[in-house]
Amino acid sequence: MLGKLLKHEWREIWKIPAILLGILLVVSVFAGSTFFAPVWDSELSGLGILAMLVWMLYYFAIIGVSIGVTLYLAIHFYKTMFTDEGYLTHTLPVTSHELLLSKILPMMAWQMLATVAILISVAIFGSMAILALHSDGLTFREVYRQIFEVLAEEGFFGNMSLIGFITSMLCAFLAGIVSGAMMIVGSVSIGQMVGKHKVLGSIGAYFAINTVVQILSCIVFVPVVVFKVSNEMPESVFDVLTPCYFGMSVLAILVSVGLYFLSEYLIRRKLNLD
Repeated sequence: MLGKLLKHEWREIWKIPAILLGILLVVSVFAGSTFFAPVWDSELSGLGILAMLVWMLYYFAIIGVSIGVTLYLAIHFYKTMFTDEGYLTHTLPVTSHELLLSKILPMMAWQMLATVAILISVAIFGSMAILALHSDGLTFREVYRQIFEVLAEEGFFGNMSLIGFITSMLCAFLAGIVSGAMMIVGSVSIGQMVGKHKVLGSIGAYFAINTVVQILSCIVFVPVVVFKVSNEMPESVFDVLTPCYFGMSVLAILVSVGLYFLSEYLIRRKLNLD
């Protein structure tokens, strides 16, 4: 039954995020193409200002798409779980765990796709800038080949500290995807208990949870960094940041697990569809 729920949920939510990510990629190509325009050889300063405005548009597009996808997923979860649609949702012959997972897993998938799309758009924008500003007529393949050659010459690929740091960042990225989805689910589940002000309650719960997580991060990791730096001289900044990222990943997963079971309990025992 969970498979059917996931298939239905995916069909319900894929259009808006896909459109937003598509717009972002188009804007990145458009913004990057300004590097090829004859603006920089022109004496008209207004053209340069126009190009800067296009780059700002791209910057705000990244922020807007990231927030837009998150808001859409949060609103969809709220509407299908705690409004009039919720009456139909909660009559399905499934357990609260299956119902919750059918919402969470697609949410995580789209947040990951949004992050990947943002990284791809930045790569497109940056590559077009390099191609346009480089005088040797490079291709995309040559740009990335030269980047890897420079990294190899600097010993990046054989640097165990860097490899550990990248691994820790990857763990933090994956944990952030999980915790991001669970913060949405947890805050909306808590907010639905606030009578006729469920939306305000959800927003307040989101900021409260985020604040608590930030405070916990500071309490746990700032003393660790200070102790490590003051008692031993690290070989590189990676030696300090790597354990912090691993630790933040563990904290994010623990918070996510707690929010999952809290949300499941509230949906199963404290459901408020008024």
